[in-house]
Amino acid sequence: MLKISRLWPASIRRGNTLAAALICALLFTVGALGVHALVSHELSATAKNATTNDLDRLVSAYRVASRGGGRTALASAVLSDPMFVVVADSGKAVVTSDAIARLSPQWTIPGPAPAGAPADWTTTTSVTLRSDAHPNWREFRTYTVFGRVVDDVPAGLVEPLGRAGSTLDSGLSGSGNGSFRLTVYLFVPPWNTIQALQLFDNTMAGFVPLAVVIVALVAWFASGSALRSVEAIRRELAEVSGNRLDRRVPVPRSHDEVARLAVTTNDTLDRLQQAHLRQERFVADASHELRSPLASLRTGLEVALAHRDRADWPAVAERSLLDVSRLQRITADLLQLAVEDGHPPSDLVDVADLVTEQLAERSLGTGPAVLATVAGAALVRGDSVQLERLLRNLLDNAVRHARSSVRVTVSESDGAVVLEVVDDGPGVAGPDRERVFDRFVRLDEARARDAGGAGLGLTLARDIALRHDGTLRIEDGDAGARFVARLPRA
Repeated sequence: MLKISRLWPASIRRGNTLAAALICALLFTVGALGVHALVSHELSATAKNATTNDLDRLVSAYRVASRGGGRTALASAVLSDPMFVVVADSGKAVVTSDAIARLSPQWTIPGPAPAGAPADWTTTTSVTLRSDAHPNWREFRTYTVFGRVVDDVPAGLVEPLGRAGSTLDSGLSGSGNGSFRLTVYLFVPPWNTIQALQLFDNTMAGFVPLAVVIVALVAWFASGSALRSVEAIRRELAEVSGNRLDRRVPVPRSHDEVARLAVTTNDTLDRLQQAHLRQERFVADASHELRSPLASLRTGLEVALAHRDRADWPAVAERSLLDVSRLQRITADLLQLAVEDGHPPSDLVDVADLVTEQLAERSLGTGPAVLATVAGAALVRGDSVQLERLLRNLLDNAVRHARSSVRVTVSESDGAVVLEVVDDGPGVAGPDRERVFDRFVRLDEARARDAGGAGLGLTLARDIALRHDGTLRIEDGDAGARFVARLPRA
């Protein structure tokens, strides 16, 4: 196997061409041998049937002549240059056909029928004609021979023995008494079979190589045509790098496997580009948003260390803890946004339970009152942790901007679970209702550091809604901001 793999061409085009040529040569060769055998069998069967009929004519001629037909009956048994021999019980040839006699072969005359053979006795044997002087003549070969027996043939139709001629009555001159039992042998002529097979072999000897060449050429050009698309895909992929992820491979119009490969490759490049963009965006977001709290934390600590005597260390620690908490919150949001998009787990989650838990958690704190209206169980399929994060971010945003109260409503409408979070704050102007979902966007009245948030909460909330095949948008309300999330009902 190792030697074959070394000898086999490394090129797909050459390998396909060689494989096609070898398979074609094998199939046509096996087919030619099979057809050769079939033609040989059919032609041999035809020749044997014709020989059987001619032998019946010879035997019938002797029988008719024995019943009074005389030499005329024997003369009527004319064959087209037959090869036959008539043998007496003594083993001597009575008459040999000219087709054999003129060859002067070195051969063994077939023996007579066994004693007591019935009138319908027949035999099939083989006789070899040869000549040391002319060993290459086509007539010198082994023949299939059919034999029949004829009883009570008058001596006048047999003597003299050892005659030669193209008919049974050739050279008859005897008028003796008595009768003979004769065995008539007729050779099966192979010439039609030989000529037909030779013509077939000569034809196939030219056709098979031509067919192999044609198949090889077709395979060569077909492989080249198919591989041109693959080569184009390879060239485009070679140009793809970290700075050129926007490159796409050409999709052939053939709609075949190569076209599907190109489509899949482009889909993969799309995913790689999106992952790369998410990574770049994460790095940019982290460097952008973490710079400020880190600088504030470092500045506060450096000032405190520079004035160790007068520093209010508990206050420094509290401010540092606030900065660290903000850093932790920003980092968690960034990591959540950096997670690769995909379908969340399909667990059953009751949004009403999430609202109840959030209200219980916030009831002990200070700030605007949070009220809820829940119509009953509201089941969706998804990740309970992510959905809880969505609700928490919406509530944090509402509480941050509300004057006195926040209302949460859970209901069902048109096959969807509807979660509404409404505050009585200043609201969001129409032009800003989509912009607030962008990263690090904080409207003017919310930019003060003590307002909290890094501008990632609403971005993360919409991202979670989209991952659950839902939507999150700001809709019109009586007062304040009205955030409405719609998730498919389980």
